[in-house]
Amino acid sequence: MPSVTTLQLFFVVAGPFIGSFIGLLAYRWPENEPWLTRRSACRQCAKPLAWHDLLPILSWFIRRGRCRHCKKAIPILHPICEIGALIIGLTAWAFAPDGTFILSCLMGWTLLALSVIDWRSFILPDPLNLTLAGLGVIMIWTSDKANWIDHLIGGVVGYLILLGVELFYRHARGRDGLGRGDAKLLGALGLWVGWIQLPDILLLGSLSGLVAIIAQSRATKTQLSGQTALAFGPWLALGGWISWLVGPIFAL
Repeated sequence: MPSVTTLQLFFVVAGPFIGSFIGLLAYRWPENEPWLTRRSACRQCAKPLAWHDLLPILSWFIRRGRCRHCKKAIPILHPICEIGALIIGLTAWAFAPDGTFILSCLMGWTLLALSVIDWRSFILPDPLNLTLAGLGVIMIWTSDKANWIDHLIGGVVGYLILLGVELFYRHARGRDGLGRGDAKLLGALGLWVGWIQLPDILLLGSLSGLVAIIAQSRATKTQLSGQTALAFGPWLALGGWISWLVGPIFAL
């Protein structure tokens, strides 16, 4: 395992706090609610939350997942985001390519935000996809400038692959089956990993998404059909994160 620096330790410890903010974002962004200027409050009773209600991970478990005021359940998405952001920091510390730890954390946290928003509302916000792409450009400039053309091709081809799938499905079925945000997400990930790892992202994303929807169907005892909705963004994000940290897996 790599040695840990003060800066790396700071980012790892900051992870759960970032995750807490991402959990808030997942609820406020789709509803166009202020996500910076409004104080945190219970979504059930609207009572403002004190600092000890907002301790990442700990508060949810201490309160047994319930609001201190109204005793109603607090969505488990919040501790999931906080733990997920912590895991991102730890895996970036352990596996991120040399010299990319901070950018890798920022990438992972942006992917987490995209994932939970898409999971809840089937939206992949353009500003977050653009942020991911911008971070990818910074990574190329600072860490892999010699291979910039491979990354550029990855960005363009990644976008065009899913754009083509989206347009073909709409033409063949007469309705939308894939959102444009998925194409933008794969394009942004292509900037990070280059064109050669696009098959890795697509295969990992498709397999994990398939497992997830089968598990969801069995857990809810519902029958799968062509109308079954699946947010593909979280699984593309997972495939992109693994591909970035591990390197080429299935790519030839």
